[in-house]
Amino acid sequence: MVRVAPDRLLAAAAVGCLVLALALRASPVDRTLFLTINEAAWRWAPAALLSCVTILGHGLSATMLMSPALLGGRGYLTAGLYATPVALLLSRLPKALIDSPRPAAVLDAASIHVNGIHLAGHNSFPSGHAITAFLVVGVLLAGGGAKRLRWPAALGVALVGLAVGLSRIAVGAHWPSDVLAGIGLGLLAGVAGAQVQQRWPIDSKPAARVWLALLVLACAGSLARLDLGYPLAQPMQFALAALGAAMAATALWRSWAERSRATRPSG
Repeated sequence: MVRVAPDRLLAAAAVGCLVLALALRASPVDRTLFLTINEAAWRWAPAALLSCVTILGHGLSATMLMSPALLGGRGYLTAGLYATPVALLLSRLPKALIDSPRPAAVLDAASIHVNGIHLAGHNSFPSGHAITAFLVVGVLLAGGGAKRLRWPAALGVALVGLAVGLSRIAVGAHWPSDVLAGIGLGLLAGVAGAQVQQRWPIDSKPAARVWLALLVLACAGSLARLDLGYPLAQPMQFALAALGAAMAATALWRSWAERSRATRPSG
């Protein structure tokens, strides 16, 4: 039976993306690819769809997408938590050290299409949304222990991550090289988080599962109130928050029920 690629293959794919990103960065090809993808997305994809896909790369949205793991017991959420500091470092450090203008900062406004929040700073490299999306991809493909995803599910996860990355070009926020770098860095963070989780599976303890559920519940409340800068995606934003809240509430109810059974006098 075919299984998903092992950690080494994911790491190799990450390195390949980073090498390609560095070769592409600030080249004429980078600009041409951006304009081509941006124009095609504007022509063929509804603006609301692009907004909905792109918010999946927000950290709170990613937490909601992984919230069903509260009921599955595969350690994906814990791996994501372990991977988050790595991802933040890999995102914030290059943005702070590298002067990388966003497309809207250097291209004629008439030549690009901007969907949602208008980003024109000099912190384009790498794409934080792509890092977050592929952190999740890395965790889901490298985590789960012996119960790793089979190839149809793994392919679906990777395609969703790729759609999030492409959406950052489509909404006018990032160059293709930014997205490629985000894919590579996100995969590395996700694989690292999965490996740490396999060594320290704290989610196997009942108290840790309760705290994880409370964390997801708090994130759901924050996502429901937060302005992500994409008003067309608000229905998706509320749906994701509802998903996370439902998964957290179910996990807390299960924990309470298990504790009640354990403390009930026998006979």
